[in-house]
Amino acid sequence: MTTNASTTDIEAGRRWVILGVAYLCMVTFVTTLQAVPPVLSLVMAEFKLSHAQGGLLMSLYAVPGLIVSIPAGMLADRYGQRVIGLVSFSLAIAGTAIVATGNSLLVVILGRLVTGIGAMTLMVLGPQLLAEWFRGREMGMAMGIFNTGFPVGTILSLNFLAMAGESLGWRAGIWLSAMMPLAGLVIFALLFTPAPRGSQETSGQAEGFFQGIRLAGIPIWVVGAAWMLFNATIIALFTFTPDFLQTIGYSVASAGFVASAVMWTTLVMSPVVGYVIDKIDRKLAIVAIGGVATAMLVLIVPTAAGWMLALMLLIGITQTLVPVAIFALPPEVTSPKRLGLGFGILTTCLTLGIVLGPATVGLVKDVTGSYPASYALMAGFACLIALAILILGRMRSQISAATRSG
Repeated sequence: MTTNASTTDIEAGRRWVILGVAYLCMVTFVTTLQAVPPVLSLVMAEFKLSHAQGGLLMSLYAVPGLIVSIPAGMLADRYGQRVIGLVSFSLAIAGTAIVATGNSLLVVILGRLVTGIGAMTLMVLGPQLLAEWFRGREMGMAMGIFNTGFPVGTILSLNFLAMAGESLGWRAGIWLSAMMPLAGLVIFALLFTPAPRGSQETSGQAEGFFQGIRLAGIPIWVVGAAWMLFNATIIALFTFTPDFLQTIGYSVASAGFVASAVMWTTLVMSPVVGYVIDKIDRKLAIVAIGGVATAMLVLIVPTAAGWMLALMLLIGITQTLVPVAIFALPPEVTSPKRLGLGFGILTTCLTLGIVLGPATVGLVKDVTGSYPASYALMAGFACLIALAILILGRMRSQISAATRSG
């Protein structure tokens, strides 16, 4: 009995270490993703890019996720996460170096693709680790803390990378962003531990690719659709808000500072939302409210020059409601032995959102010459989150059946 109790205590303490490891996966993803927006105007000027092409530099980062996310999740289910994690951090470092040294648009695009392969895979591994180690206990709080990695990475990127880019050139900002995956690689190698037996299920006989996707069920794809729409909104917001603010008189550094304010309140709100989820378990309602409220606020950004900082803080509060609840849903809508696949599906949908958001919003800006039209499109994406959640709510019986069949 004493040995079992001691083992349980060690595992309970170890899961908070694993939360730190997963946190580095998130921060690495965000800092490499957001390496471009703080210096986007400088990159566009050097390579003479349109707004649509500038948005494409964000979108192409995510394209590899369409190919690698689901297979990476399935491999992690089958063989574990250590090797996949080490390779992913290494690719994020290598791709960032290619971007920083690129002397042509094609080389920069190649670097963004390589970075995306590594970073998008980390977005499968991070939440999968938490779902395995925190199953049935403080899942909401763990996901809430995990999601503060997004604001931390965004604030670091939009401020420090912008300052480096403004003072030393955009390549200096890109090099600085490589520090996070480098730190992540070292810490992951030293501290990663697979979840103990009993907290996860093995799949027994290997499933085929298409069989696994079919057995994952429709509900996880509906959750993924909401996640896609959320990221289409937020990534487009971060991509073009610094440029919009510069058009109304902000400097490069001050535009990055104000745009990053969206993430300040998330640092406090994300754990609070996780705590509320643990207590009341109203995930679907929380996501829907967050989507609609964010849409309403994003719509008025072009007319809010006099109170832009306050508006960014309000958007930060409303958008925080969505990701914490989204990340807590996969264990409820897919079986434990396909949890990696479930998060692979979410990351694939995240990829679609990153591809869809900046590219289409940039295209609308080029065609209309109007930032109000671009922000209206972002708001439309956010409104559709609530529609996806309404569909998911009507599939509750299917969600329960999928969970029991695990």
